[in-house]
Amino acid sequence: GSEPFDPTVLTNVYPYPKCPNVVTSLEFERILSASGPTMGHLVRPSDGKPVNKVAFLQCIGSRDENLCGNGYCSSVCCMYAIKEAVIAKDHVPGLSASIFYMDMRTHGKDFDKYMVRAKEDSGVRFVRCRINGVEPQGTNGDLRLHYINEKGRQVEEYYDMVVLSVGLQTPKHVLELAET
Repeated sequence: GSEPFDPTVLTNVYPYPKCPNVVTSLEFERILSASGPTMGHLVRPSDGKPVNKVAFLQCIGSRDENLCGNGYCSSVCCMYAIKEAVIAKDHVPGLSASIFYMDMRTHGKDFDKYMVRAKEDSGVRFVRCRINGVEPQGTNGDLRLHYINEKGRQVEEYYDMVVLSVGLQTPKHVLELAET
């Protein structure tokens, strides 16, 4: 009864699909899969270069009435981003994985413990903020993120790949059926 949010409507903030190194969480899941397009090797779609630094952006298509029209939390994005970050770090020793979030919503029994293990045991970095934008940096495929940190300072960071943790929404045809 749900479908993933289409981030192409947010190209003014997230350059998806214009930048091949900005992918959705579902696309990233396929990249990590042994039967996926890269046989489970974490490489950038643009040039096949190994990924050393990846950012996960939360609440894409949810929790923002102005930007996407969906004011609710999808309830699954935080957990699948944590899972994908841990798996990516397992695939690539030394990988830097950062999750940028407003509120980490880990619904379910022992889900908070999973988040703590991801932070303490796997070394996943959690950054509380809302990303102001993602921009291509030069011509080599790198991406620049800029945001205001918890201390109120403007921060810029560079990544090989950005993963958009897209929320879930009710399909339009289901809303039309409910209206009928």
